[in-house]
Amino acid sequence: MTKKLMLLLILIAMLLSSCIVRSSLTFTEAQTQDKINLLTNPSFNPYSLDPQTALHGWRIDTDPPDQELGKIVIDTSTALDGKTSVRIDASDHAVILISDSFEVIRYGGYYISSAVRSDSPEMPEVELRFIAFKEDGKIYNSFKKKIKTKPEWSKGEISAGFIRPGVKRGRVAILIPPFEEGSLWIDDAGCWKVHHFRSD
Repeated sequence: MTKKLMLLLILIAMLLSSCIVRSSLTFTEAQTQDKINLLTNPSFNPYSLDPQTALHGWRIDTDPPDQELGKIVIDTSTALDGKTSVRIDASDHAVILISDSFEVIRYGGYYISSAVRSDSPEMPEVELRFIAFKEDGKIYNSFKKKIKTKPEWSKGEISAGFIRPGVKRGRVAILIPPFEEGSLWIDDAGCWKVHHFRSD
């Protein structure tokens, strides 16, 4: 009985220490100074009049799939960074913005962020994700952060690292849930490699 209790205490200590290491991984926007944003089109600038290709650097999906995309608009009157943002008007389906993939390295530390705002009385929560995967597309790391929307711009941030061996590519995804009234805007997205961990 004492031996089992001792093993249990050791296991709890290991779990707690691993949690502390993960939570201490904190990068800041200040660390992005002079670093390259890995996203192709972080300010959602229009590249074409064709709705299918206008949002260069991003893919738009819906859940359930194949829904009408007319409620997703490049907005030239509201922006935090640059001259445009993406506006999602009230809809009964979820919308997912997925960035083009970019190279990541195992020993890299990454800072990911996006700004959101909404005039919806529901104040829908947006989910920001950083996904790291192998060349075959199999996901090995996924980090996420909920962003509570407000009438003014607010920013969600992720600090990501300790990427598994063999992982080569990454994407940023922004998930917008269904909401009944108003609009939601997204702007100033980014992913930067801000740290390099020492390897053995």
